[in-house]
Amino acid sequence: MATLEEILQAREDRCAMQTSLIEKHMSPLVSCTMNIPGPHKNSDLIQACFDKAMEAFVQRNQGVLEEVLEQQKETGPERYFIVLGGTNLYALKRRLAFFEQVFPIGRWLDLDLKDSDGIAITRKDITLEQRRCLLCNRPAKECARSERHSLEDLLALTEKELVLFLKKM
Repeated sequence: MATLEEILQAREDRCAMQTSLIEKHMSPLVSCTMNIPGPHKNSDLIQACFDKAMEAFVQRNQGVLEEVLEQQKETGPERYFIVLGGTNLYALKRRLAFFEQVFPIGRWLDLDLKDSDGIAITRKDITLEQRRCLLCNRPAKECARSERHSLEDLLALTEKELVLFLKKM
């Protein structure tokens, strides 16, 4: 179980890692993590689901992305990919958002894109609406801020969907 301080530190570390990889490779970067509610950010189930999702993700992005780093932390699994030259970043962001929308556990994936200056390309930049809540159709940030749903309900849905996903694979 990760503490709030560890989760916040992991975010800072991820940002620093992204900057470092962008500078090292002089290339835009995609970072992939899991969007898991609550303090338990990694487990055998989460790691297995992430690995299966990344297999599909890599297969769909051959020739566009090259993996440069994989980390398995208590705060969740992480993978980083540099964007190969000539790739339109807005088209890539649309591709990432589409993967999050259509992949069976895509709602639990967080696929972020930063340009070679380290500036995030967001859903808003490609005129997509905000992500929706796992439990209702409201904007996810709105539900999170207002704590509209119990952590128990979010965790129950998450576990149910991740287990179902692995059974189908």
